[in-house]
Amino acid sequence: MLMRKTWIYGAATLIVLGALTTACGSKEEVASSGAAGLKDPKAATTVAQGKTESSVKKVTSNGKPAIDADYKVDGRNVTITYQTSNFQIADHMDQKAVQGEGHLHLYVDGKQKAMIGKTGPLTLTNLAAGKHEIRLELQQNDHKDLNVEKILNIEVK
Repeated sequence: MLMRKTWIYGAATLIVLGALTTACGSKEEVASSGAAGLKDPKAATTVAQGKTESSVKKVTSNGKPAIDADYKVDGRNVTITYQTSNFQIADHMDQKAVQGEGHLHLYVDGKQKAMIGKTGPLTLTNLAAGKHEIRLELQQNDHKDLNVEKILNIEVK
């Protein structure tokens, strides 16, 4: 019986991981995927999202979407807060494009780490010591890039 439960849980895990890695055509999108340059090869950078709250500053007619972000380094963890203008973050990924609505793609050192469909602070954990580039990109629901991004250059000591 134990062997059967293990097999079922293992198969379910593979199905979930398969679904996560096929979204947006990248295998780097799993929230707990490893990051290059870690001192400990077994350690992984993970992305967690805090309490959901409104991140839209304002919406104006004919306004172009924009994103602004700030960060705080605490040891090997980085918490990112962000706000959008003329753009609503929504968990409608893989659906029809709706003007002014979509999600974020999060990159660390050029590798996609997550797709964000909810608002609220993001925390990257277990980053390697050194300099890192964190990029937040606005995407439409259908994953079309809006060419709107915010780049944060951080240093973990």
